[in-house]
Amino acid sequence: MTDRFHRPSTPSSLSPSSFRLKPIAAFLIAGLAISSAPLHAAGEKSANELQSELNRANAEIQQLKKELEKSRGTSGAVTPSALPAAVAAPTQEEAAEAVKPQALDSVVIRSRRQLEKLHDVPVSVSVVSGGELAREQASDFEAITKRLGNITFNQNNTRGSSLSIRGLGRRGFTETQDPSVGIIVDGVPYGLSQLGNFDFYDIQSVEVARGPQGTLQGKGASAGALTITSKAPSFTPSSDLEITYGQRETVILKGALGGPIIDDLLAWRGSFVVDNQRGYYTVAEDSNKQLDTMYNRNRVSARTQFLLTPSPDFNAKLSLDIQPRAPQLQNGLTNFVDTPLYYANGTLVDPSGTGNRTRLNRSWFAGRNFDYNTFINSITREGKVYQNETQGQIASSSGAVAELNYNLNDTHTLTSITGFRQYTFQARNDEGTPFDISKLGGGSVFYNQTSQEFRLTGKPNKLVDYQTGIFLLRTEDEVESRSGYGADAGAWFANNAQYGTLITNAGTNVGAGRSLATDSLSGLYKWGEQYIKTFSKAIYGQANVHVTDNLTVTAGLRIGTEARSTTQFNALNNLGYGTALNPVSVRIDGAGNTQSLGGFSSVAYTTASVANGTAGNLAGTNSAAQLAQANAVAQKYFGVSSYAELSVAQKAQVAAAKAIRASQIATLVNNVRSDYKDQLHSAVLSPKYKINDDITAYASWQYGEKSGSALVVNGIPTTVKPERTNAYELGVKSFLLNKTLTLNADVFLMDIKDYQQTVVAVDDFATQDNIKNGIANPTAYASVQGNVNKVQVSGVEVDATYNGIPFTSFRLAASYNDARYKDFKNAGKPSELAYLSNPFIDRSGTRLGEAPYWQANLSGEYRRPVLGDKVFHASFTTAYTGKANTDELISNYAWVPDHATTDLAIGLGHVRGNYDVTFIAKNAFNDTAHEQGWASYTPYPYPRWYGIVFSGKL
Repeated sequence: MTDRFHRPSTPSSLSPSSFRLKPIAAFLIAGLAISSAPLHAAGEKSANELQSELNRANAEIQQLKKELEKSRGTSGAVTPSALPAAVAAPTQEEAAEAVKPQALDSVVIRSRRQLEKLHDVPVSVSVVSGGELAREQASDFEAITKRLGNITFNQNNTRGSSLSIRGLGRRGFTETQDPSVGIIVDGVPYGLSQLGNFDFYDIQSVEVARGPQGTLQGKGASAGALTITSKAPSFTPSSDLEITYGQRETVILKGALGGPIIDDLLAWRGSFVVDNQRGYYTVAEDSNKQLDTMYNRNRVSARTQFLLTPSPDFNAKLSLDIQPRAPQLQNGLTNFVDTPLYYANGTLVDPSGTGNRTRLNRSWFAGRNFDYNTFINSITREGKVYQNETQGQIASSSGAVAELNYNLNDTHTLTSITGFRQYTFQARNDEGTPFDISKLGGGSVFYNQTSQEFRLTGKPNKLVDYQTGIFLLRTEDEVESRSGYGADAGAWFANNAQYGTLITNAGTNVGAGRSLATDSLSGLYKWGEQYIKTFSKAIYGQANVHVTDNLTVTAGLRIGTEARSTTQFNALNNLGYGTALNPVSVRIDGAGNTQSLGGFSSVAYTTASVANGTAGNLAGTNSAAQLAQANAVAQKYFGVSSYAELSVAQKAQVAAAKAIRASQIATLVNNVRSDYKDQLHSAVLSPKYKINDDITAYASWQYGEKSGSALVVNGIPTTVKPERTNAYELGVKSFLLNKTLTLNADVFLMDIKDYQQTVVAVDDFATQDNIKNGIANPTAYASVQGNVNKVQVSGVEVDATYNGIPFTSFRLAASYNDARYKDFKNAGKPSELAYLSNPFIDRSGTRLGEAPYWQANLSGEYRRPVLGDKVFHASFTTAYTGKANTDELISNYAWVPDHATTDLAIGLGHVRGNYDVTFIAKNAFNDTAHEQGWASYTPYPYPRWYGIVFSGKL
């Protein structure tokens, strides 16, 4: 039975005799004691003992309720004068408890076997309570990770974000790859990082465990795990409400209430959040009228839980949650920069004319009140984005969890956790201008997962205690991609030569050239789908062997299998206005099969064909239908009856338009499937020695394997090898300065083989096409998901709290982290090195992206009783991040200097929490550090914000 469902026994000072002597006061004080006593106090008792004590306490409370009713006046209300002074007003003890700081020695780890104290866990773990998060409204990954140690939230958008621990885990837009950092919410592991990219609320605690995980519960994770535990139902009635007003029209309403439905049998808890806020950046042009600011919020979230306790040996909890479809984040918050004209070797950066500067300087886009200067400066200069197609990333999430706990006897507990989650995502993208270029582009994700876990926890004797279990997970993920084109797309995607042929140098044919440029892509709509299925099975176990009173050895093993498949399909859903300009056919798989698109065969547009006057000439064998297509083109654009009547220049114009269209159609894929299956392992071995009551030392070896992947690259099935991690750690957990200072520290080393990341590989599909077309150097390369031979991470981590100053507490989580590629010879080139002839760069010895040397999170809180029954409180949290590179390719343009963000809160409230008013400032000093790169950067999406929070108990 999981201890968190039960309250500890009533303190001895509240014995039945004291209830009889002072029934009303005893009832109220007992209720306060039962509802507020720290859960970790029960950690050393068996679940059976806890249930028995809970039942006795509930019986006593019911009796006291009856006595309370007898003592009521004629109005039925209990007046302050009828109560002892100790109940009518807060006592000194209550006031002291209200301002008492929480030390790390009292923190429990809820993701461990039963409820282990942090001091007793022989691995690197950081914990933050829900109260600490709530005091400064830290409700999402971006805010939560700033309050934990050596974990980073890699902000991209809802679909592309990820978590990394010790510099490991950043990933791009791929659903075929498992996250390196596991996410576990209320006992259910998430198969995708995206599932956690929503607001969290009504939280009990958040924990981060560093190093490979998987021998205790859930799904394995190679870098670490983040565990979030919500507040559970209770038989003690509660009702809390919070309203926030702030900058940018912010209104946030939060509530949590619950209590008994049937005394001693059924309890419930409901919680909700309504969050509305305008974004900081304005959308200047939005023809769809869907979005007027970037990063605005319009979210509603709710969760309902039920707790059933029919007997001392059995309880069940059901949780249902929903976050309906609503804008989550936005694509397109990108500020483009003025890229260099020349590479370091003196060659042109954009010789063919497909860069933003060249495109926006074309006559096609002149005179529309938007130029290159606006394109690169509008966000920083005006706080505006000029986009007509960007809409909010519409995301939703919902799920259900059923947890059953059964005491088999005094020493063993069986737990079953059944989880279901579904997630949807939809984005509409824009190229960053107000022109009619991208239409209905973007993508969608439809994901669901079902998991089942059985755990057996036992403590048969003083020598050993253990936890073992079986875990099953099935996921289905349908990922759609869309590319649509408007009337300006042809002029935008044309290179300099093609645009010159169609427009600049067209002379009297410029009218036809403009029509061909418009029709080449206008209305074309390309759709793709990946269907990814995964089935994971595992058996695991971990035991603590208490060799002596001071020496404990922890050992665990996990054996699992992973089977997954990826099926890919790409097709043209709408041919638009340029059907007659289609290629003859396109390839649809790696075997060389093709799909006919019905276009006529002609000489392709190249520098040579234009020079010798053959571009656009009919070539090869054309059927009668194809010749009719060619004649229709001649008649539509040039007013002649047959294609043979066209001039050399006119045929070149047709060839240019066909080339623009073919480049965007590119390749199609017809139901190509890739499969992956493997056996995966995790293990841990960790001796722990209690030197004295205040100091515990430990050593640990953790081993973990992250599943490989099955993917399709340009119609070719391929797989990625599993990632294997060995992690070594030496640590100490100590109480110092008369237990006013809690200091936990460790040194670690992690060796990772076959680290999963973007690499450069030969593109067989494109290479075969190049051979077919007679290209002199046919071998083509592509950036794909693959493996880095070896990565190594080493460093030091510190977690500490200090409570030696009256009314004051400080908390620190700091780390030094050196994450490097040890063997990475097939790294991709960053943009500034694109001129190099070698497709690879050897990155061996280079630091990983998103892996700063230094990170530190410092928080402090001051709480002091004032004005009788009031508490004044003030707090801050500062998150420091050292210099880091935000580009996976390690571009010299992507270095972000060290920076820090600070959140502040100051307020006054009732000692019992009946009411509180707090002023909050987020990013108080307006840190604006942001991801950046060669061609663009993403401004920090959350500039300084302040607001006021009203909260209380109803």
